[in-house]
Parts: sequence; C-alpha cells; structure tokens
Amino acid sequence: MHNVMMRGAILLFVDRMRVGGIQTLLVELIDQFLSAGQPCELLLLDDGEHYDLEDEVRARIPVHKLEGIWMRKPQDFVRYGRAVRRFFAEHHDYRAVHLNSGPKNYPILRSAKRYGIPVRIAHAHNTGFQTSSSAERLLGTCLKAPLRHYANMYLACSDRAGEWLFGSRRMKAGCVTVLPNGIPLSEFAFDQKARQQARAEWHVDDATLVVGHVGRFTTQKNHGFLLDIFAELHREQPDSILVLAGIGELQQTTRQKVEELGLAETVRFLDFRSDVARLLQGMDVFVMPSLYEGFPVTAVEAQATGLPCAFSDTITREAKILEAVEYLPLDVPLQRWADAVLGLAGTTQRDACYQELARKGYDVKTMAERLLRIYRAT
Repeated sequence: MHNVMMRGAILLFVDRMRVGGIQTLLVELIDQFLSAGQPCELLLLDDGEHYDLEDEVRARIPVHKLEGIWMRKPQDFVRYGRAVRRFFAEHHDYRAVHLNSGPKNYPILRSAKRYGIPVRIAHAHNTGFQTSSSAERLLGTCLKAPLRHYANMYLACSDRAGEWLFGSRRMKAGCVTVLPNGIPLSEFAFDQKARQQARAEWHVDDATLVVGHVGRFTTQKNHGFLLDIFAELHREQPDSILVLAGIGELQQTTRQKVEELGLAETVRFLDFRSDVARLLQGMDVFVMPSLYEGFPVTAVEAQATGLPCAFSDTITREAKILEAVEYLPLDVPLQRWADAVLGLAGTTQRDACYQELARKGYDVKTMAERLLRIYRAT
C-alpha cells in the first residue's frame, strides 16, 4: 500500500521547520506542488523543539522526522547516518529527493542514490556556514565533496550561493541551475490601506521615516550593526523609527543594545509575525546589513511591495531586482549607510513594483513550475 501511494512523490528535506526564509519558501512551494497534483513529503531532523510551522505542514502532507537526531557532537553524525539508512530502507519509492540544507546532510543523497532515486538535488541557499566554529566550518567544507558526488542535480538561489557550495568551475561549466527564490507576488502588491494599518499600530504618521528589517536575530543578520546605522540616522532625522520583525537567540542582546543606545522609544520589536506583507507596506526603507546571504527571500518580498533597499555588499547582486537598491560595504563609516537610507526614502512608485517582479519571474508559481520540470526530467 505504501509503495502504491508514494510512487512519484517528491521528498523535500530541511533540517527543521523553524521559521526562516527557506522554510517559508518550502511551505509556498508545497502548496504549489499540491495544486499541480504533485504529491510530496517532508523529511526533518529533531532538535527537540516544537515549531508551529511543522504542524502547518503536517496538515498538508506526510512529514517524517528522524527522532532524536541532531548534530551537536561528532558521534551524533554516526547516529545520523544510521537513522538515514533506516529511513530509506522503509521509504525510497520517490521520484526525487530535494535537499534544502548544508553539506553535512549529504547522507540523505547517498541513501537516495543507493536506492536508485532518479533525481537527487542539492540546493544552495546560502553563501556561508551558520556557525562561528572554525572546526565546524572546516568539516562543512570537507563535506561539500560527498554532497556534490551523490547529487545529480545542482540548484542555487544565486550565482554566489552556487559558487560557494559547488565551486566556480561547475558554475562556469553550466552545471548549476540558478533558480531565483519566488514569493506569492500578489500578496505583496502595495496596499495603501495596509500601510495605514501598520503605521497606526506603530503610532506614527505619514511624515515619520520608518526603517524596517525582517529576519531572525542571529549573528548572520548583523542586528547590532543595523542599530548603529539607525542611531546615526536618527541623529540626523529624529522623526524616524526602526521596526524589527523576527525572533531568535540574539533578540535579548539586541534589546540590551537598544537600551544602551538610548533608542528604546524609537525601536519597535515586533517578534514573530505572520503578516510580513502588511508590515512591509508600512515601512519606507528596508535595510539588510547581513554578514552573508544566499538570495534572501525577504529582499524579494520587500521589493515586491515597492520598498527601496539598502543591502550590505556581501549579498548577491542578483538580489537587486528594482533600481532603488543600494549596496554598501560593512566597513564604511556609519554616516555612509545613514545617508544612503535617507536618500533612498521615497524614491519608488510603490504600486507599480510587483508587476515588474512578475515580469522577471519572481512569482513562486513560476519557481514551482520550473522545479516540477526538473523533478520529471529523467
């Protein structure tokens, strides 16, 4: 019964369904696949935490979890390999396995190859390892080789992400398919009413400059530097606020820095929100000074609502979809960043922007259609 039901299904993998750009994208893709009649399943690891997004996906498709498996120390990797082998011994009648995570998860593609699964995808979503441990980064670099070996399809959200995971030689040889991250574009079309609602929530009028950011409070997102930028900007334009949507391990540290900078009255912590599209409407400039990114989904979402954006130059140039995007180095004076943000405010005709993104293929439906063609290619 199992083999009959699962024949032709796609197995998607991500390490956990903690709210993040990749996870949000997967939820959107799952809905598109189901609408197209393509059955799919999800495989997760187990970090011991409960995530509402996982429950949301379980209501749609079968979700498998490798119970008790999470990499915290070297011996965990051995347990992980065994758990993966046990899983594929019971579940292997898939059309494709699509890995949306880093090199340490190559055992999934190894087992997929062992059982003859025809399409084995490694998908590069980032340009750096999400760890500060030099030993873990070294191990991750070493594990890129087996990941490349067991995959037979390389995908990347940007050229830079593709080079990071698969190497410049494979990029130049055309071995990597660059697939821009898509979003449900119509949800992000500029809406004046939603803008007014968001700004009413923040108790600001039309004249107030609202600088915004959406992202987890992690080292990668560089919130401390963002606060420094805003402190400089706020000295020049006192009628301004900074809104931060997201949760994460560095949220309390960020709150402490806000207090130290004397910005408690002008920085709003919005925590986790499911209405990101509405929040973006209320902002005037989107700022993302990340230490590294693949192709941030929030960059697409912000531009879909017509927001001008200031990005660190560590972010791929492919994230510049509209003209009103400026890239700045992280080591230039804060004044440069503040001036750039002030200069970007009000430079877009916001209600015309989402059509431009649709023309350039950033709708998640377009991305899903391309993926379905890849899944069915062999």
